[in-house]
Amino acid sequence: MTEFELIERLFTRPSPGALVGNGDDAAVIAPSSGHAFVVTTDTLIEGRHFLPTLDPEKLGRRAVAVNLSDLAAMGAWPRFALLSLTLPQIDAPWVTAFARGLFDALGEHRVELVGGNTTRGPLAVGLTAMGEVPLSVGQPQVLLRSGAQPGDDVWVSGPLGDAGWACLCLLGEIDAVPTAEQIAHYECPVPRVDLGLALRPIATAAIDVSDGLVSEARHLARSSGVAIEIDATRIPTGLGALLSDERFAQAAWRALLATGDAYELLFTAPPGARARISELLAQQGLDGTRIGRVLAVAAEEAGMVRVLDARGEDRAAGRTGWDHFA
Repeated sequence: MTEFELIERLFTRPSPGALVGNGDDAAVIAPSSGHAFVVTTDTLIEGRHFLPTLDPEKLGRRAVAVNLSDLAAMGAWPRFALLSLTLPQIDAPWVTAFARGLFDALGEHRVELVGGNTTRGPLAVGLTAMGEVPLSVGQPQVLLRSGAQPGDDVWVSGPLGDAGWACLCLLGEIDAVPTAEQIAHYECPVPRVDLGLALRPIATAAIDVSDGLVSEARHLARSSGVAIEIDATRIPTGLGALLSDERFAQAAWRALLATGDAYELLFTAPPGARARISELLAQQGLDGTRIGRVLAVAAEEAGMVRVLDARGEDRAAGRTGWDHFA
């Protein structure tokens, strides 16, 4: 199979939402009337973002999920995507499975693939996703990291730590066997698109937990000029028993607070929105909950994050999140 046969057979699909779709040097698209585009991109590199053993169908789904998670954090409706696929060689069964997972995930969110690129090299998947948000008086109605206010609640949309724990186990950094559910959290995250859309008129700020809870909370707090205090006992997680097990506690706290790949939403909202947010989480079958509060601080303390355990010890101290160059 040649490069062009690969594109034609596996990656060319109808894109009725585009003004000009696949087949030319570039696609032509436009947002719906009264809307603006929100654009994000991510690259997944073998050995850096996923293990060589990852099933290609799951990789296709994962490439979509990590991008749509960014759109979810902005409260955007996903519309279009572009794919950049780098392959060491054309392995027809592998690419067929990858395309199946990719289009299954895109189809679940009615996203159209309108173009892309293929080339030869070390295995890497780059996806650019475009979503929409409405305009009001020329301003986009979008969730940002910078809107958290003192007195706001801090929420998370679902369990944290399971994906990080599975990753550490699979890399051999922990002498333990992850559960099938934990591996699924790591390999096949679910973007919280519907929740992001529902939160747009309610939340004051949002970010997705891709690089670790403490790291993301610091980004949000710094952008908003506030501090955040989190009650560790309220964080939803499947690692409860491991956090108190002397053999695994250190690694479990690391997985909970400083590893990424959860792709849940971390967001803030006024206390008056508690009932509505709880209702939304229940309607969408999510195990999210309120985990902390936003604090007013002096300018030089903006970005401070504390995660207090049952003994009042700050578990955030000295922790960082994922850093591609660390």
